[in-house]
Amino acid sequence: MIRPRWEIVNRHKAGSAQEVLEILLANRQTGTDFITGSLKDLEVHLSMQGIAEGAQLMCWHLAKGHKVVLVGDYDCDGITSAAQLALFLRDIGHLNHTVVIPQRSEGYGVPQRAISANADAKLLVTLDCGTLDKDTIGLARSIGMDCIVIDHHEAPAAGLAPANVIINPKQHSCPSSFKEFASAGLTLIFLAALRRTMQHKFPRLRLGSKYLALAAIGTVADIAPLVNANRILAKVGLYHLAQGAFPPLTQLINAAGLGGKNLTAGHIGYYIGPRLNAAGRMASAQLAFDLLMENDPGKIAQLVQELNRLNSKRQLQQESIFAEVTNRYSHLAASGRSVVMGDSNWPTGIVGIIASRIQQELHYGPTIVFSIDEEGGIARGSARSIPGIDIHTALKSCERELIRWGGHKMAAGLTCELSRMEKFADLFERAMCHYAQDIFIPRAKVDMELDLGLVGPPLFEALKQLEPHGPGNSTPTFVARGVKTQVQKAFGTNGEHLQMVVAEDCRGVFWRGSRRLDWGGSEAADVIFQLQWDHFRNAPSLNIKDIGRFFQNQ
Repeated sequence: MIRPRWEIVNRHKAGSAQEVLEILLANRQTGTDFITGSLKDLEVHLSMQGIAEGAQLMCWHLAKGHKVVLVGDYDCDGITSAAQLALFLRDIGHLNHTVVIPQRSEGYGVPQRAISANADAKLLVTLDCGTLDKDTIGLARSIGMDCIVIDHHEAPAAGLAPANVIINPKQHSCPSSFKEFASAGLTLIFLAALRRTMQHKFPRLRLGSKYLALAAIGTVADIAPLVNANRILAKVGLYHLAQGAFPPLTQLINAAGLGGKNLTAGHIGYYIGPRLNAAGRMASAQLAFDLLMENDPGKIAQLVQELNRLNSKRQLQQESIFAEVTNRYSHLAASGRSVVMGDSNWPTGIVGIIASRIQQELHYGPTIVFSIDEEGGIARGSARSIPGIDIHTALKSCERELIRWGGHKMAAGLTCELSRMEKFADLFERAMCHYAQDIFIPRAKVDMELDLGLVGPPLFEALKQLEPHGPGNSTPTFVARGVKTQVQKAFGTNGEHLQMVVAEDCRGVFWRGSRRLDWGGSEAADVIFQLQWDHFRNAPSLNIKDIGRFFQNQ
């Protein structure tokens, strides 16, 4: 694991759980409204550019009974967006629609077959894609289709697709104060506007539990910042997920071993999202979409079992590939700021995960991993960035070497000719040289120093008010400075995890601590930790992130 440089955000010391909460809110540059936000606060986003026009256009087509084509991206955000709109059409009785979920091998964007196979459709709606699909959407418009794009990827000032309506807050012309929606959240807001626009022409639906749960899953799984509207969507959606009102997700949650648990954003990120994404990574994303549309309990169980199987297969394949990557990386000169590598044995569905793991464990810098099709002479890759480097801008500077590409500041997909892959890698590395060296030093933040005497149920309950956690609202992280630590026992397959006692009476777990523990415990050390609940002891415990001498001069 790459060890970060720890930095303390706030040097005030708290004497109570309430004071800790106030400091944490100050660190997040917000007040108590951060805690009390509700669905009513989302109404302001109904005025987002394109929402009203899109709702009116779709309502007109629905009233005419026209065929509608929905195209969703193959990842979790795209699938949950498409499922929301398809469920809505089914629930109001408009069955004259079809859904196209592209194969990952087709690359990111709207596939031409979605148009050619549905030439009789009058309306095309793209979800989590379409902003830059000039050719495909141009084709749809040329044969008489209207088109609505619902997307959140980067939208340059020029070169947007010729859709009738583009709902994307990242458009330069969009005055929305919040730009960081995932498409699943945008879809829910669009449906709220559509519901109002339809008035009495169709059954008036309540956008209840299943829609809110799907919006939350797409938002969290796409690693959207959990602030502002996204935080509200995630919080409310998690509540409805836990109520078990939507059988496909309830069975998926139970199969993941989460039944009856207090669901968190972390559960979506590590258990639910990966199972839905496993369909597109290992087989066809259509399987995940089919699960979300299924009503029959027996068929739901079969689809959940298949997603579990694919996810297990993905995990095994991922570990095998990463072992190979680690061996290859150890033979590379580590002087570059970026990593670009590929292999014909690495499937397109895995390369994004591998790129993220390289950043976490091997090389802190922008990373691109390609799946190489030697017969077709094509390399398809996934890019991951680090804070301070806009990967979208970096790829823009290299686009002469690419066939196609798209994404946002922190992640992107790209395709290039195999013969140009080396030139692209050189050009991409040169683009990294424009950034200050300081950006390539990994950093992590500690919210504040904490008196271990405050660790108890009152503090744990206070911290729960800040959930759900994710980008933009990270799990509160503390440091206890100059304390003694003792390893009680090692556990795990290879003894990589450590049960520890800190300052004589605080218990905690240092996950993968044996790989990082270079502090013997005989001297006082700084212990960086988060709080978790120990169900066996029915008390809070320390989730230890690091141990060492980090702040001796501060």
